[in-house]
Formats: sequence, structure tokens, C-alpha cells
Amino acid sequence: MRSILIIQFILMLAGVAVSSHYQGEAALLPALYGGAIALANTLLLSRRVAQAGEIAKTSPQQSVNALYFGVVQRFVFVLVALGLGLGYLKLSPVPLLGTFMVSQLAYMLMGTRQVE
Repeated sequence: MRSILIIQFILMLAGVAVSSHYQGEAALLPALYGGAIALANTLLLSRRVAQAGEIAKTSPQQSVNALYFGVVQRFVFVLVALGLGLGYLKLSPVPLLGTFMVSQLAYMLMGTRQVE
């Protein structure tokens, strides 16, 4: 999980740099916010997988339930965080969503690396 976080952080920095280059200084905060959502989402996944591993020692079915709950938790977190950033904070959507999506590419990059 650490390597995914490192790749996400690097991709987030790249997204911030690109956003800043094309949209100026006003894009820094939205881009950082989008990347932070992706990083927090990965940290939630990491925590939930660790908990499920501990639960699996005593009850495999409860472990699966914990993973399902984690999926719902992460989905709700991302929706609320994006809604907060776009609606309440009124951050620019292009750098926010762009950096969030680019940071999420870390999963695909790690998946292709493991297949090779």
C-alpha cells in the first residue's frame, strides 16, 4: 500500500504542477484538495484491509462484511469530500477533479506493474 501512496503523491504533485502552469496560482488549492481526497481514500482502504485481516482470523464472513462496509465508507467519503470542495468551498472543478483522477491512476499503474 505504501508504494501506491508514493505513486499517488507523485501524481498529485504532477497534477498540481500542470494545473498551476495552465490555470495559474488559483488552481493550486483545488488541485491539492483533489489529490488529498485520493490519498485519504487510499489510507481508508489500507486501514479497512488491515482490520479485515485481523477479523478474518476469527470470522471470515465478518471479514468480508468489513470489506464491503469499507467500500461503502470510501464511496460516501469521496462523494461528500468532492461535494464539499465543489459546492461549499466553491473550488475550481477542473484542477480538483483532474488531480483526483490522475492520483487514482496509481492503482492502474501498480496493477500493470504486478502483471508484468
